[in-house]
Amino acid sequence: MTPEQFNGSERRGYVRLEKSLPVRFKILKNPMSETYTATTKNISQCGLCLEIQFGKEALLEALSTADHKIGIDINTLIPQPNNAVSEMSLWVSGRVDWAREMDRVHRTLQVGLEFEDLTEEARQRIRDYLVDQFLQQYPQHH
Repeated sequence: MTPEQFNGSERRGYVRLEKSLPVRFKILKNPMSETYTATTKNISQCGLCLEIQFGKEALLEALSTADHKIGIDINTLIPQPNNAVSEMSLWVSGRVDWAREMDRVHRTLQVGLEFEDLTEEARQRIRDYLVDQFLQQYPQHH
C-alpha cells in the first residue's frame, strides 16, 4: 500500500501508550557516559519517545543523530511488581530513530527510540505494563 492509498491516521505497528514516566538513560557510545534523566511522551512494545530538558550541547549533539545507541534503565521506566525487589538496574538498548528540538526557550528535545535486542524478561515486563495500563484506562472492556 502506498502512502497515497492509506486513509487512516495511524501507521505505527504498535499502539502507543501516551504516558509521562520518569526514566534514566545514558549514551552507549561512551562507556563512561553519565546517566541522564528524562520523561517519556509515549511508550510501545517496540520503542518510546523521550522528552529531554537539555542544557549540555554535547548531549544535544549526541542525541540529534539517528542510529546512536542509548541505554534505558527499565527499572526506572516500568516499576517492579510489589512483590519483587531489584536493586540492580536492568538496562535495555535503544537506537535513536529520530530527534527534534521542540522548544528552544525551554531547551526541550524529543527523541524517538526503537528498542533493540530486548531480553525476554524485558520484553515481557514492557508488554505486561502496557496491557495493565490499557486495562486501567478502559476498564469497561475487560
